[in-house]
Amino acid sequence: MSLTTETACRIALAAVFAAVLVVGLPHRVRADRAGGRVSPRGDPWWFWALMTLVGPPVALACLGFIFRPRLVEFAQLGLPPEWRWLGVPVAGAGVWLFAAVFRHLGLNVTSTSIPRTNATLVTGGPYRWVRHPMYSAALLLVVAATLLTANAIVLGGGLGMFALLAARSRVEERRLVEKFGDDYRAYQARTGRFVPRLSWK
Repeated sequence: MSLTTETACRIALAAVFAAVLVVGLPHRVRADRAGGRVSPRGDPWWFWALMTLVGPPVALACLGFIFRPRLVEFAQLGLPPEWRWLGVPVAGAGVWLFAAVFRHLGLNVTSTSIPRTNATLVTGGPYRWVRHPMYSAALLLVVAATLLTANAIVLGGGLGMFALLAARSRVEERRLVEKFGDDYRAYQARTGRFVPRLSWK
């Protein structure tokens, strides 16, 4: 029996959740064990305050779509099936980039904008082209989740979450300049923030 679009999208979204958890959690645990946990209190107060407002509705809408689709039907977008299926390769690209980020960050990873005391400047892998590939991966996953769920809450909240990450990235970069000085300034000059910088040289 062939899968319906709705069922396939639910399975795909569940797989994305599982992949992000399997990839991200062990790396974060290892980094915290090696270098100590970095407190989120170092982030701007507005970041976590606003993230608390937009994050949970997105998570609940995604979980509702996976386990109880009828609960989130009220926010459904009228996306055609071919757009819904497009969410699968976009999700694959997001998970691949997410995994590449963790692989190259190693023990540098932290969930805050504060670099670890023993942090090194990572410029390999996806960091060769963009300074915040973790946030780029997050945007890909937001797009994928929106296509898979066809849900307005996921779309609006997901874009809100990315906007908050983008705003926090400016704070993060100031701290990286403080830590790495001219090395980071030179790195900024040759890379894009979230997408590769075009160069005509």
